[in-house]
Amino acid sequence: MKKRIISFITAIVTAAFALSFAAFADFNSPADVQPVIDEIIAFELKKNGASDVQDWINGNLTRNAGKSSEWYAVILSGSGKYDMSGYADALEKYIAENKISSSTSRMKCAIALLASGRGGKLTDEIAENSVGEQGIMSFIYGLHLLNNGCSCSRYTTGTLTDKLLSMQFDDGGWAIMGQYGDIDVTAMTVQALAPQYENSEPVRSAVDRALAFMSGKQQDDGGYVSFGAANPESAAQVLIALSSLGIDVTDPRFIKNGSSIIDGIVKYKLADGSFSHTYGGDSNDTATVQAYLSLSSYILMKETGARIYEFPAASSGPEPESVDTPEITTAAETAPAAAETVQTAKETVSPAPEAKNDYKPAAYCIIAGIAVTGCIILFVLKKRRLSNFIAVVIAAGAAAAFIFFTEFRSSDDYYSGSGHVKENVIGKVTMTIRCDAVVGKGSSPYVPADGIILDTTEFDIESGETVYDILTEAARTYNIQLQANGDYIAGIAYLYEYDYGDLSGWIYHVNGDTPFVMCSDYKLSDGDVIEWLYTCELGNDL
Repeated sequence: MKKRIISFITAIVTAAFALSFAAFADFNSPADVQPVIDEIIAFELKKNGASDVQDWINGNLTRNAGKSSEWYAVILSGSGKYDMSGYADALEKYIAENKISSSTSRMKCAIALLASGRGGKLTDEIAENSVGEQGIMSFIYGLHLLNNGCSCSRYTTGTLTDKLLSMQFDDGGWAIMGQYGDIDVTAMTVQALAPQYENSEPVRSAVDRALAFMSGKQQDDGGYVSFGAANPESAAQVLIALSSLGIDVTDPRFIKNGSSIIDGIVKYKLADGSFSHTYGGDSNDTATVQAYLSLSSYILMKETGARIYEFPAASSGPEPESVDTPEITTAAETAPAAAETVQTAKETVSPAPEAKNDYKPAAYCIIAGIAVTGCIILFVLKKRRLSNFIAVVIAAGAAAAFIFFTEFRSSDDYYSGSGHVKENVIGKVTMTIRCDAVVGKGSSPYVPADGIILDTTEFDIESGETVYDILTEAARTYNIQLQANGDYIAGIAYLYEYDYGDLSGWIYHVNGDTPFVMCSDYKLSDGDVIEWLYTCELGNDL
């Protein structure tokens, strides 16, 4: 008997190990990665109601040209399998008819045009009017344009390269602000410098330092953390950088605890084939397309040796009728459907002590009634074994326990308009929530004319309370909509990340500084000044 038990336990452990290995298998070859890409494509086809990839391109990708399709266009153009002319026509029309206020958004459109085989006057005009106009990101995107044949009277590939090299920090990284490297910006800078790596000693030296920086920042699961949050997009940017340099994911510098960068990306894949921004979170469009872009970059490098941002000579397509490179207002406006997001289900906020629980006595009565009814039915059906009645009682008890330990609140209850009374106050902090950076951009009804969502307001704090705690308290007290995926703040007052471009979203300051930890990890002290600010350029515009 003892041997049977040991054998059974051994079998269970072996099976568990096998399942665990399968769930976290290394993704270190195109054969491993292609099925992940196929699932992303299947997800996108289903989401967009398309029968195949060409149908998707001709449909929603073309309809959303200039708004949300550009990275998909870069990926699909690179495969050389599809007709991108309809999309390119639509993108040229969008650029000609719309004012795009962000230079990086303009250049992203130009990159997509070049990838689709369209170069010439329009992309040159975008380069002329955009390179260097929006900080480091406009130098990075600008170098991509010049690497692919665009002209600009103010810069050459050489002067842009020198500019980027001069912006490298002592730690080997690059960033939009501060004095220390940021993993995303560092990886994107390396992508732009990659074509010169073999032939320029200054570039090789700078990139080697950046590789050491990126290797040192890699986590044990193969992934990366940016602004205190683990996410797949940062790992995706590093994968594109390595692929642009011809470095395989099996390079020992980028293997941590047996995990590769692709392992660090794929752990965010959801059952439907899409990707989440936070582990265990909901499907996220940006995470999905960045995973798609990076995995496609890897396969392209392995199969052809080419770079994802290296386009064949773009042919001169038909010029739009009116092409004075507009000054801009692209800002993707908040979709009305997004405004209907029910937030309280996504937040991890403990119910306030004063939450109403008047529904509980009625719920207990309903459970008891159902249990009694079940017992009567068992009796009538002559299924009168004691075990049947015990099962009913246990089920009723479990339901009652669930009700007892759970607080259900309507949005009216949650946004109660009254603050939580704190018993062990250790001081006070102030907080303001503003969106000045998007005032006058677009016509969203959720942007106040003065940019103030919450004016400077004082809050009591208890020991251990964090910036996240005070933000959620303010949301409840002042009826401010909040979307928090775990402790990652995706939206406040119906203004969401990426609504105003790839670099837009919410950041917070404490006493004028940007902490590089999640808001749930920043513990407050008496007198702290908290600012939540919406940015279009990762804080560079604040």
